[in-house]
Amino acid sequence: MRADNLHLALVCCFLVFSEFFRSFLLVTLVLLASSSLSAVERPTDPVAADQLKQLNDQTIIGNRVSLGSDWSQYRDGAEKATWTLAGLWGWPISDWEDWGVRFKLPFVYQRCDEASDHAEVGGVGDFEIGTGPAFRLNDTWRTGGGIELHGDTASDRALAESVWRLKTGWGVSHDITDWLTLTFNADYSRSIVEKHDVQPQSYFELALPATLILPNDWSMSARYKATVDFENGDRWSHTVNAGVAKRLSKVPIVLSASLEKPLAGSGKEFQVSITVVYYFERYHSPK
Repeated sequence: MRADNLHLALVCCFLVFSEFFRSFLLVTLVLLASSSLSAVERPTDPVAADQLKQLNDQTIIGNRVSLGSDWSQYRDGAEKATWTLAGLWGWPISDWEDWGVRFKLPFVYQRCDEASDHAEVGGVGDFEIGTGPAFRLNDTWRTGGGIELHGDTASDRALAESVWRLKTGWGVSHDITDWLTLTFNADYSRSIVEKHDVQPQSYFELALPATLILPNDWSMSARYKATVDFENGDRWSHTVNAGVAKRLSKVPIVLSASLEKPLAGSGKEFQVSITVVYYFERYHSPK
């Protein structure tokens, strides 16, 4: 990362965190109130709680495979459906450190109302693969991150970003209680190869997820994300996301659904996501 971009990213991180800290606290208070109403129900098992947290927390590494379905609506009338096969394989390095390798393979269908050669197109999207560590600092604090490669591997140019891109990121998570986890994630992405006259990409993302573990193996989540695009006049975009998840009682499967809404700086109206995650429980469980 160039020195000026690094400095700007750190300044942006501080400004965004300060500006939206009160909003984040408000979300936390709402989650606290929701939990108090369900206090008489059966508590969630710790293993199930960790599996529910992993939907929004990269500092917990466990073996899993998932299939996600996203449907996006855009302001210009275009629609996009994505089915993503993803997996994570992790192994313990020590009692306090794990390492993981993850991948994502999307299958995409998109429709555009505008007259073009790609009014309707479907196929394989761009493949992503990443690796990195996670550390348990104590019983309630964790940290972790890594590096991810986005490849220009789509089967159709209309489905591709036409770039090879590297993303580096790090996050910190804190279990405020057994049922409330707050996370801070910061990621920087930069293209290393551009094709078909595509402009270089360089942007910084800041995400603030909160996960509320509910009784009977349920969870609720809320997330705010801000992105600054260094190659587009330092343009900002803001997104909020809310979701609910359920861990099945008989098998290690988590079902989740979420709604994402851009607040500004995006051509997307909203995105609805449904994900099924299967966990291989023989993996070393976080302490």
